Amino acid sequence: MSVTQSPIRNAALPFSDARSCREWLNALPLTNIPQAQTLVLDAVKQLTGSEADPLERLKCLELIRDKVWFLQGEQRARWFGKSLPLSANDTDAWRTARSLLEELEAGYRTAAASAGAAAGEMASHRALAVQRVMRYLGGHMLAHALVYRRFDPQLWTRLHNDYREAERAGIAEERVKDSLESDDGTSSIAEAYVHVVILQAAYLSEMTAPQIEFAAKLLRMWARKIVMRPKAIDGMPPSLPLTVDFDKPIGARPLAATDVRDNHRVIDVMELSKSIRRRIHALQQEEDPATLGLPTDISPGDALEQLKRLHKLWCEGAPPRPPAKVPNEKAVGIVFGFNEIHFYVTGGKPFEQPDKKRELTRQEKQDMEVFGRVTERTQSMMVSDYSSALESWGVVDEMMGAWRLQRPATSSRGIMIGRLVAMRMGDAAPFFLGRVSALAQETDGRLIATVTLFMGKPTAVPVRASDARNRANAHWAVGFHLPGLEKVKIAPSIVVPTSLAQRGRGIELWEGGERKESTVYEVLDRGTDFDRISIF
Repeated sequence: MSVTQSPIRNAALPFSDARSCREWLNALPLTNIPQAQTLVLDAVKQLTGSEADPLERLKCLELIRDKVWFLQGEQRARWFGKSLPLSANDTDAWRTARSLLEELEAGYRTAAASAGAAAGEMASHRALAVQRVMRYLGGHMLAHALVYRRFDPQLWTRLHNDYREAERAGIAEERVKDSLESDDGTSSIAEAYVHVVILQAAYLSEMTAPQIEFAAKLLRMWARKIVMRPKAIDGMPPSLPLTVDFDKPIGARPLAATDVRDNHRVIDVMELSKSIRRRIHALQQEEDPATLGLPTDISPGDALEQLKRLHKLWCEGAPPRPPAKVPNEKAVGIVFGFNEIHFYVTGGKPFEQPDKKRELTRQEKQDMEVFGRVTERTQSMMVSDYSSALESWGVVDEMMGAWRLQRPATSSRGIMIGRLVAMRMGDAAPFFLGRVSALAQETDGRLIATVTLFMGKPTAVPVRASDARNRANAHWAVGFHLPGLEKVKIAPSIVVPTSLAQRGRGIELWEGGERKESTVYEVLDRGTDFDRISIF
């Protein structure tokens, strides 16, 4: 290549080589992140289709990769952890982020193909280019998981094929620089592949965005503890918890060791299991997550709960799920929000402070002066806000107390994993409490929520922290009592607003017209807006 000739020939590109690419990136308008993302997206598209010197193009991609990491992080708050469906503007932000991941995968795939066909310095970068392809395939899958959208199964086909080809070329274990997504600054194709496969095996549709982030951080620390093997080795169980099938567009699944074939790879998680079990034991002894090397942006209780769940899925094998059935009910009534749920569980009574007499509204006072009572018209006006909270959701199917429901297009309520919900199976049926346990945005636009019901008919019970009486605003909050069921060994529990109760902390309940003091024994279920606890 002539020193006077531009290594990248494309009139639409705002740069001509790695040096001018760096200068262009430094001049991006970071006061307007969406505009900067759009400019970078257009540049990556043009770069991938340009007549570029392969090595110079790879250098530009590496510079752009660093900037995209920053831009994506700045914009992620637009859609990370938000209730669904996203607003139109937030959906546009997510689509731009996804498009950047797609275009970077395409750019690095072109670089990998060039490296595979080249000699000299460019050939030496083949492992790096393929590793980047793996990262962006995984990023594409993760971006979908964080908003509970299904992705094209062909992403799995591309991922498996890329890894299999890397094995054949002898570059799967080659160490490459990875300062963005590796704790020690290096990684490999095998580590990137394992990270994607194991993370997707965590049933992300049943996790909140912070829980998914926690799992991803664990894998960033522990990816090297996981080994890809052509077959089972001594010490592995007869039923392998995770294997991949290169010939199927799916992720890892349990498989009997005797069924492993040449198209399978066994994921050896024995060392990962040891690391998780050690930390579970330490957390049970009330050690601090930070001293255990765990991410610090999660409470000890949440960390313990998630480690137990991940160990089961990653190291023991997900149990087969019972078949779903289509029940007779075609629709169910759904209510969100503590006050709204209280209204329906109590048969139409708005929540009031139990130890204080409520001051009558202006309309109620007028009714009392004129009629000597509060009229039905006034009562109906007062509860109109609550009555509008009941929505009819279509039933998809049901299995063992978990109902898959389709959110109606007319719904005004956002939905997210872990939200408390009340549900009834008929117009005259009682309401039962449950939680949103899984979400899926189907390719046809339907939003499907799985609601797992708590056993036992709930009764309303006002609750507050036991030290609330020492504060000026000692307000009671809505709570619900769930009865115990001895036959299935389920103890009584209380559902309270989130963060109201912690293990060992005092809590007050208003029962039988008087205040009763108790202590939180255990947090049985942590939701997004509620905790389900046992007391003594």
